[in-house]
Amino acid sequence: MRPTLYYQEDNNNGKSALRKLPPLNALRTFEAAARLSSFTGAAEELCVTHGAVSQQIRTLEGYFGRALFIRSHGKVFLNSAGSELLPVISDSLDRLEKITARLLPDRDTEILTVSSTISFASQWLIPRLPDFQKNHPDILVRLAPSRPFSTMGDGVDVAIRWGVTPVEGVEMEKLIDVDTFAACSPSLIYGDKPLRASQDLVNHPLIHDDDGQAWQTLLGELEVDYPDQSRGLFLADSGLALQVAVEGGGVIVAGSILAANDLAAGRLVIPFDCIIPHRKNYNFYYPKQSSDQRKIALFRSWIHEQAARYQRRAVDYSRYIVAA
Repeated sequence: MRPTLYYQEDNNNGKSALRKLPPLNALRTFEAAARLSSFTGAAEELCVTHGAVSQQIRTLEGYFGRALFIRSHGKVFLNSAGSELLPVISDSLDRLEKITARLLPDRDTEILTVSSTISFASQWLIPRLPDFQKNHPDILVRLAPSRPFSTMGDGVDVAIRWGVTPVEGVEMEKLIDVDTFAACSPSLIYGDKPLRASQDLVNHPLIHDDDGQAWQTLLGELEVDYPDQSRGLFLADSGLALQVAVEGGGVIVAGSILAANDLAAGRLVIPFDCIIPHRKNYNFYYPKQSSDQRKIALFRSWIHEQAARYQRRAVDYSRYIVAA
């Protein structure tokens, strides 16, 4: 049986009429899935599960008695019926959104500016932000690039930094411990100059995303005398340094958070059984005088909760070590 929504209205003759409409929630889900060509993308946008999107689409297709999408190898495409329906639904939702914005009273939206490195934001923070926005839709999070700071000026509300950077008048709280280890492309393990033992490092360039401190620490742990570290590659951006390592440009001292995806995908491996636990950490910063601001207090509580969840699901990085 087709689910139907009826709306009663008066026609031009003053007689009562029933308007027959498809399920409106299903139409909204259809528009998102069609616009994004993805049920998964629609689920993320609407903050529901993939199964819920599939169910809404099946409901709508059941109503019309015909398919609206072509499903092929995990992808979805509109068929002729869906292509005919989409512009009508999109136009209706656009018009409804505009009139809703005009009729609703003004609502204050707070903007929270978060300063973070691009690498940390893309690998850890951004995938989790929808959860914060879902729970606090009246707070708009704006990401600002990370740069050295001595105050929390420049419109920054909170900051996330690697390592310890004490700042006067600013609270600093540990957020996430980070393990470090050497990492490289699998191609280096069995290449022209095989990287099978720690002493083999002297045959490969070292990739740095700091002033060399990370490699000094790891070389000490490995008891390797690397004669000339200055011939390595020094890159200011951690994401770029990791990409060079992925492409086989050398060996990097990687942090567990930023390297996690590349390790899981097999783009990087750990060549030696030497993992330094909790060598450094990411810290959370906010002005002491602004600690009672609602937007800062809510974000602070949320990000510490997210960090605690992440730490509880600690990954055993030893499984990525290549056996000698």
